[in-house]
Amino acid sequence: MDSLGLLGLGPVGVIVGSMFERVLQRQRTPYVIATWVSVVLLFTLYTEWSLLISRHWHWTPILLVMTNVIATTSAWDSVIWLHEHPKIPTQHYYIGWALFWISLILIAGSPNLAVSWVAIEFSTLASGALIILMGSHQALEAAWKYIVIASVGLALGLIGIIFLYAALQFQDLGWTTLNYTNLAHHYRAIPPIVRALATILIVSGIGTKVGLVPFHTWLPDAHSEAPSPVSGLLSGVLLGLCLITIERFVTSIILPGGSFLSGFHLLTLFGTLSVVVGSLALLVQRDVKRLLAYSSLEQMGIIAIALGIDTPLARLAALLQLVFHALVKSTLFYAGGHLSVIYQTKDLDKLVNIRHTHKPLVILWTLGILALAGIPPLGLAYSEWLILAALWNGHMVLLIIMAISLLMTFMALMYHVLRQLWGSHDLFFPKVAPSNSVVDVTEVKGESVL
Repeated sequence: MDSLGLLGLGPVGVIVGSMFERVLQRQRTPYVIATWVSVVLLFTLYTEWSLLISRHWHWTPILLVMTNVIATTSAWDSVIWLHEHPKIPTQHYYIGWALFWISLILIAGSPNLAVSWVAIEFSTLASGALIILMGSHQALEAAWKYIVIASVGLALGLIGIIFLYAALQFQDLGWTTLNYTNLAHHYRAIPPIVRALATILIVSGIGTKVGLVPFHTWLPDAHSEAPSPVSGLLSGVLLGLCLITIERFVTSIILPGGSFLSGFHLLTLFGTLSVVVGSLALLVQRDVKRLLAYSSLEQMGIIAIALGIDTPLARLAALLQLVFHALVKSTLFYAGGHLSVIYQTKDLDKLVNIRHTHKPLVILWTLGILALAGIPPLGLAYSEWLILAALWNGHMVLLIIMAISLLMTFMALMYHVLRQLWGSHDLFFPKVAPSNSVVDVTEVKGESVL
């Protein structure tokens, strides 16, 4: 917790830096803040390195490093994004961004269920404020939908947490009653019916924040309307950390053998639904950021399935999937946001023949989509193969469902990326854009895409 408290100084430094915007000037402030976040990342690597070495595949140091890696990339991407959106108040943006970042650090490093819940709820308010900052009616609607649905789900989770605390109040330990280690050591003192009810409420409630089906309706809207650097943190980090919070809980509170609605069964059920719905939704998306949002839904489903079957191989694969997804998805949201600004649209039907302009950005986008599609040797292909291997022994129905869903995901993402690179009329004999200007490319995009 000492290192966690020191890491909390990182977001404080961002807030202080934003307060001196007039002194630093708007153009310099993002660079100063991004540099500060990079320093915090180096400090994180220094403090967590010994844990990474001594506790192989221990979750907490990996999650803290992953969180601050993506926070650093988000901070540097914010430099470009704020230049593209000069009307966004820099100070307001960075205060909201810093509050969101500190909530992510708390979720990643907290050993306590109640503290994790508070941090998750706080992340809803901070990220919702950043969505509202965009100023459009769509952003306001998406933020309102996000805050209401997530808060209702988290209220259910809070009821479950209260049940657990009430059952263990005889320990007179205060907040530490809800430490994951204390729950794991004394779960037998909690009546089975209370354990079962609390499990349903907490998994469903925090699962709402993960965006697992059927609690996912807020996710595509919020992720598509948020600032791109924030979308990278939302999809790349927050969803996975909330899912790990559920995993920490269900491994601490064990239900009697044969319980159908155990935490692991619920993870498997919600994960399977999310994989199916996410892969099907990818086929019909026409918005670049909604495409990435539904991909996140599918990816969280894959990780939930791996955590739900709870074997050593599956847990290792889930951790790898979580880290690879964070790196790939955050990068794609950054690249997708810049492409949307360059072409002045998020419509996939208009984002065609993009290979002719901003080639480094297009190459980064294409590699990210190929990684999401599961193309070897990119990381997600390896972790997804490990999850399929873990399903091979005793989970054949899940194996078949996931294999079919991954195939649909591959087809959908390859279809979209081929249209973007070579147009829509003929993928193999594309028309060449007349020039490298945005206007000329837009004229090519205006052709029928059906």
